[in-house]
Amino acid sequence: MDRGTGSAGQVLDPDPIARRRGNPTAQRLLDAAREVLIRDGSAAFSMRNVAQEAQLRLATVQYYFPTRDDLVRAMMRDTESRYRAATEKCLVGVPSKPLERFKAILRFYLKDVADPHTRRWIIQMWALLSTLDGQAGTLLDEFYDMDISGLSTYIVELCPDTPAAEIRRRAALLAAMLEGLVVVRGAHSSTPAELKRLSTLAEQLGVQIARGKIG
Repeated sequence: MDRGTGSAGQVLDPDPIARRRGNPTAQRLLDAAREVLIRDGSAAFSMRNVAQEAQLRLATVQYYFPTRDDLVRAMMRDTESRYRAATEKCLVGVPSKPLERFKAILRFYLKDVADPHTRRWIIQMWALLSTLDGQAGTLLDEFYDMDISGLSTYIVELCPDTPAAEIRRRAALLAAMLEGLVVVRGAHSSTPAELKRLSTLAEQLGVQIARGKIG
């Protein structure tokens, strides 16, 4: 019997988070959810469409993710894990000097926000979170808290004696710059040479923001 359907005599783990931790079916559903959002957009994002994409029953989706909010929060954590793995990979072979490590991370993010797949994902995620949040903005705050926390890790390597509050402030500004490029990069220019110059300038500005030397 499909595990997601349950039965009168079946004892289920009451904690959905523990239930899906390290579970290949749960990851399959997260991958399907990501694909539905990128391909079809936030308006078509539903538990049923995710089940169809994963070729699983709707009850299976609800077993691992009881509500759409649960699924979206899990997608956010999955995104955080993906970026953590990707940034660790991009640092392989990079000199251990903090500035070189930070520049490598910055180049990774600048390349990533230029990727059409990433841009589509982020823009559709904004729309989805806005729909779910209403006026609260809680999910969007959670989404970017992950981003800011991740950037803070590399800024503190560069500026180890800087107070934590200032590190986070710089990380927030850096995140704003990177996310802003998702929207305006294409409107600025479609010329490869000009986009390269824009990325170079953004890298220089990013280092200045991280070091707190923008005043």
